[in-house]
Amino acid sequence: MTMEAFLGKPWNLVVTCRPEGMRGAIDRLKYFGRFYRTGFYDVIIGNVTDREGFFETLRLASEREDPIWRYIARMVPVDRTFPFTVPVFRERLGELIDGMAPAVPEGTFYVRIERRGHKGRIPTQEVEREMDERIVAAHAKAGRSSRVDFKEYRSVIAVETFRDEGGVGLILRETLERYPFLRVP
Repeated sequence: MTMEAFLGKPWNLVVTCRPEGMRGAIDRLKYFGRFYRTGFYDVIIGNVTDREGFFETLRLASEREDPIWRYIARMVPVDRTFPFTVPVFRERLGELIDGMAPAVPEGTFYVRIERRGHKGRIPTQEVEREMDERIVAAHAKAGRSSRVDFKEYRSVIAVETFRDEGGVGLILRETLERYPFLRVP
């Protein structure tokens, strides 16, 4: 299945598989929702209706040393997806970030972009800083205080891209601590 196989389909989860684990991960995860190959090595996307219940089931499976963990390395939840082209990537992402800024808790946070495709065409670190600044400015305008901190953060805004398709998720530190398989690079 190629990247095009999931374009236009809803997705709210990115799964990075262990080396050679994609087939096993898809085979075991299919009971929880729809999962698709992305065209990138050992990375799949999925759409799970009850994401919190799914995470809880996987947390319990990790305590039982369930074989599913032979195939899955990490996951990133995604709240919103968006199509883009390189010339409008910052604008499209900025619109989503502006819309999410009120939901970002006051205090420390950071934005992290995991870019797949468009190598050398999207300056990832520069765009991360710009999105960080947008959130700080939105909070200041609303009378809230926040700053970027990569170690003592309260939340992370994860941005995942696959060629011309992107997704953004707001993840609280408590969620990352409860579900250690949720990891933002």
